[in-house]
Amino acid sequence: MAALPRSVSLAVFRAHIENGLSVGIGVGLTGLAVGFTMGLPAAIAAATGAVCVSISDRTDPLRQKIWIMGFAFLSACFFTALSSFSRFSPPVFIAAVAFTGLWCGLISAYGKWVMSLAMTCVLAFVFAIGEYFPTVSDAADHLMLFVCGALTYTTYAVMVAWLFDDRGRRLLLAEAMRAFADYLRAKAALYNPDTEGTAAFRALIDAHAALADRLQTARDSLFARRWYRMQLKRIDTLIALLDAFETVLSSDADFETLRNAPQRDLLWRLNGFVHQMADEIEHLTLALRFRHGHAAPLRHAEESRQLLEMVSTAQDAAPNDPVIHAFAATANKLVLADTYVAALATALDNATPPSTVAAGLDLDLFRQDGPRGLGLLLRQFRWRAPAFRYAVRLSLAMTAGLMLTIAFPRFAQANWVLLTIALIMRANYSVTRQRRWDRVTGTLIGCALAVTFINTLPAPMLLLLILLAVGTSHAYGLVAYRITAIGASISALLLLHFVDPSVNAQFFERIVDTLIGAGLSWAFSHLLPNWERDDLPRTVRALLAADAAFADAALRLEHGRQRYRLARKKTLDAVAQLSGAIRRLADEPNSNRRALASLGELLGANYLLASDLSSMPVLVKLRAPELDKPSAEAAIAQVRERVVSLLQPDAAQDNPNGDVSQRGGFSDLHGNGAMEVLARRLAHIEQAARKVARLARRPVIEAV
Repeated sequence: MAALPRSVSLAVFRAHIENGLSVGIGVGLTGLAVGFTMGLPAAIAAATGAVCVSISDRTDPLRQKIWIMGFAFLSACFFTALSSFSRFSPPVFIAAVAFTGLWCGLISAYGKWVMSLAMTCVLAFVFAIGEYFPTVSDAADHLMLFVCGALTYTTYAVMVAWLFDDRGRRLLLAEAMRAFADYLRAKAALYNPDTEGTAAFRALIDAHAALADRLQTARDSLFARRWYRMQLKRIDTLIALLDAFETVLSSDADFETLRNAPQRDLLWRLNGFVHQMADEIEHLTLALRFRHGHAAPLRHAEESRQLLEMVSTAQDAAPNDPVIHAFAATANKLVLADTYVAALATALDNATPPSTVAAGLDLDLFRQDGPRGLGLLLRQFRWRAPAFRYAVRLSLAMTAGLMLTIAFPRFAQANWVLLTIALIMRANYSVTRQRRWDRVTGTLIGCALAVTFINTLPAPMLLLLILLAVGTSHAYGLVAYRITAIGASISALLLLHFVDPSVNAQFFERIVDTLIGAGLSWAFSHLLPNWERDDLPRTVRALLAADAAFADAALRLEHGRQRYRLARKKTLDAVAQLSGAIRRLADEPNSNRRALASLGELLGANYLLASDLSSMPVLVKLRAPELDKPSAEAAIAQVRERVVSLLQPDAAQDNPNGDVSQRGGFSDLHGNGAMEVLARRLAHIEQAARKVARLARRPVIEAV
């Protein structure tokens, strides 16, 4: 029971939870403000404006939030006006639907952040379709109330972002730390001798991809503001987290050797030690709940001593066993990683002053600025442009949905069908496929719950449920879309109930409309598709280029702090990019299973290469006083030249060592001296680079 408060705190201290709560409160306050003076119908009209704009209200940096919410407000008002006034002329209305789909598809060229803005446009358009306007004057009255609600919510969102700017950055930092804890638990599974190695390794790579995404989000937010003490403290914390991550990543360099090791007791000891670090990281996230939080460094001194003692005993028994050397290297790296976890706690603690680490880095280079400018939009009007092809698909699908509802008005309603199409269809087939089933099942569950609530709960409770459903659907939009579909269905049907009590008919109509929209989205997803396999050669070339730059920065006796960190970031991001591409490719029809297997092998080999390269600074840190510097520099330079040459994307295939599928077994490099350890690591790196280069140039991948 003592762990219950911590469990609850960990469950609710999440960026998406607090964002959804803020949205629910903002929509509720908007409705109350208008309803108190103008009545329930006016409150619902204003609330629709707030709901539409709130789609774009995410945990973004303050500077971006002002621009994003401003664009969301203007877009919502424009598309509401377009839908409201164009309906008085059927041909114009059909053209308006086609334009809405085309616009939402084209702006996808600006990246992931703009998808929320696209949904704001669609939601504003279809909400207005659901309203009945006998005259142009009625449409203008509704638009005025909509603008009032949208403006009220926009002002609220910007004010909340300004007031809780530091908390927003703390939440994003906590999400990155939580993702690191998940990564550690996936890594611990590698040291569980009872788990299946391939599945555990795949889970580790997936956890790494999720961590890379969270780290980039945290960089974009934290590195944008670095003028005050607490802002510098947040940056110190993120840098300490990155150092801990790199050290843990470097310990994977001997993964293949350890997975088949007979020393089960040592594997279980590594498993427990990594789990302890994961628990500690997760516990430290709770210090971020408060602006001036406190965290006490907690090193696992006794556990570290026991781990190193077990390895030392094994080394004494088998001094020349390369497997035991791998255990020793891994244990030393994990113990060093534990010291970085303690440094992370120190950085979190309010009592410690900020360091000068950030001052020595150009942090803007580590941020990911999305594409911008009108020129990018104009360049999409090419037949092969992915955004243009997606825009055409979406526009035609929405137009077909509208025409179907016009032809069969008794069986389908345009607003729900169009909304379903727009919510399901995405630029790539894999996401569209997943969202289709989430939308169908979520709507079924949400409609059933809504009918139950309407028949059992009083009106005040239903109004509260609307706000909870709005907040829930917003919170899980980027986390679990099925939950979003459930919340959206509940809020929509409850709102319809207050407008028109005949909810039972609406229940069945919503199911039919959802099935129609899901069917159309599936059918049109095969029109002008953007298959993942078409982009894979470019993705693999980018991966090799990032690997080459990382090898050039890592294979040195002295590492330039900024150059090395930036190269490491780009490589790990490239690995995560390939991981996501493989997952999407697996969902596409007629996927080449040989290509998938080859890509999976390439992904694993590249991850291990990144681990090997990350181990170089750790090795130098641990053994620098023992190295013969001139000899070490010469050896490293020779390997660096060969590895960088191997990893050039356009380099000719050169593999004089043949088809090397496994690392390890360096019988002539079995010693434990510093120079022997360095030579063994350099041999590992060169062999790993050869394997990556060979796998990347397989014909089955080039022709995928």
